[in-house]
Amino acid sequence: AASPAAAAVRALDITALKRSDVTLESRLGSEQTAALLALLGLDRIAAAASGPARFESSLKGVWGAPLQVTATLAGAGIDGGVAGTVDPAADPFAASLNVTLRRADLSPLLGPKAGVMPLRDVSLATQLGIAGNAFTFDNLDGAVGGSRVHGRVALTRGDETGVDGQIAMDSLDVAPVAAIAFGAAGRDPSAPLERGWMRGWRGRLAFEAARAGLPGGSELRPVRGAIRGDGQSLVLEDVRAGLGGGEVTFDLDARQSAQNDGAGTSFNARVQASGVDGAALHYRGLAMPSGQVALQMTLAGQGRSASGLAGALSGAGTLTLSDMRIPGLDPRAFEVALRAGNSGQPTDNIRLKDIVEPVLSAGAVTVPSAQIPFAIRDGRLRVETVTLDAPRARIALAGGYDLPADQMDLRAIMSPVTTMPLNGRPEIRIDLNGSPDRLSRTLDVAALSSWLAMRAIDRETRRLDQLEHGGAPSPEMDELWDDPVPAMDPIPSPQVKVPARDPRRKAPAAKAPPRAPSPQAANPPTARAPNSPAGGATLAPLPPPIDIRPAPGALRATRPPSTTGAF
Repeated sequence: AASPAAAAVRALDITALKRSDVTLESRLGSEQTAALLALLGLDRIAAAASGPARFESSLKGVWGAPLQVTATLAGAGIDGGVAGTVDPAADPFAASLNVTLRRADLSPLLGPKAGVMPLRDVSLATQLGIAGNAFTFDNLDGAVGGSRVHGRVALTRGDETGVDGQIAMDSLDVAPVAAIAFGAAGRDPSAPLERGWMRGWRGRLAFEAARAGLPGGSELRPVRGAIRGDGQSLVLEDVRAGLGGGEVTFDLDARQSAQNDGAGTSFNARVQASGVDGAALHYRGLAMPSGQVALQMTLAGQGRSASGLAGALSGAGTLTLSDMRIPGLDPRAFEVALRAGNSGQPTDNIRLKDIVEPVLSAGAVTVPSAQIPFAIRDGRLRVETVTLDAPRARIALAGGYDLPADQMDLRAIMSPVTTMPLNGRPEIRIDLNGSPDRLSRTLDVAALSSWLAMRAIDRETRRLDQLEHGGAPSPEMDELWDDPVPAMDPIPSPQVKVPARDPRRKAPAAKAPPRAPSPQAANPPTARAPNSPAGGATLAPLPPPIDIRPAPGALRATRPPSTTGAF
């Protein structure tokens, strides 16, 4: 519809006709929303549910000047509209639109990756500015998957996409974002990686999230940083996050080579953490004990697929623990085993395990400080034997985690640290094996049972030795520690040195000082035995030795006559 002046029509005044008011209105309907989206060219942006849809638009203005435009689209799974101005005569094309999307499913934007991010429930409002190939989204405010998103983004379309802006959100799931960035989203782990965010764009996008979920279940609160691209690489820079009351910093540089050179994708990363509460760190069913944790770690990998990257993962780091309280390792288990042995209870492996297990699992051991170095090679994290020193126990820890196989094996050998004398070294071994979701715990008390058996033999030997010398048996030790624990150095070495003197023998009594002779002592009635202790009772002299001879008439052995062939 147009309303030109009649004189301009009669005179065919093109200039005047161009200044006439023009109105263009359209109304489209369909029984299926998908058909209408395809007609409008929106089928690669939004997905439709089954049901009818209706589109209405209006374009008003003067030819050669910006036109007022309004449009609404309502259908199954989608509801939104735009209002603003467009200038089709401008070079380049320009538009300024207020876009409102009340409900939409934007999964087609991710193509086959639609299942990795929650784009099925999207709402947003923004001021969209268009100038040729440049698109600016100002005052962006919306929600994606229940998480609010706001900020500003500028896109430039061309041979390479230019990106610049800032995005803030309530929550972020790191795993699907990383899969999209590396080109692994929606693909089999053994399939070659796609281009992802490695190549094809330039710019810098700053981001901030109030909460970010890590693989395994831990959360960063908050996290901020920036993503930078130069057309050939993806760089995460200045990433800082809060974790369990501490701070984590993270840097990453990833590159994707040409698809025909066989190198695939490579990356280098660095992670640092300090002042983190161990209770905030967990990976699926495996949780870090409570205490302060610090971490320094480097990672690197190279591969053509997601499984290749995981299998080639390498790196190293150090985990520092402070005031770490480890449950399931109560040193009082040794004291309970010691009392059971002293009371004569059976201490075979099966019976001893039933005695020790409840006490061991009910308590915990506190490690004041420790450093645990680890290495990562071919996707396998390994911890060589490291010693954790606690006030009442020493724990030898070793094991690791196989990332491709998703299997963990961890071994802890605990022995008591006491200021009281111990012969030998009692030990309890705990093994954790299996997936982090289903770790099985195995208790081995064979070394402790052997130590109790040897101690029982030693105790009986000492008892008989004391009875032989006329002394009373000494009481048995039932406690390994005083309460509170004595403030002195523990046994420094795990090897117990054997003393020169047999510990089962009682030390000789100290000799009494000589006394002045008395008149009675000048003429003693009987002689004192040579081995009589000083100050003891006198004994009668021993009788003379007895000479034992054969009885008369006893048969004497004679040598048999020699016979040829006889032996």
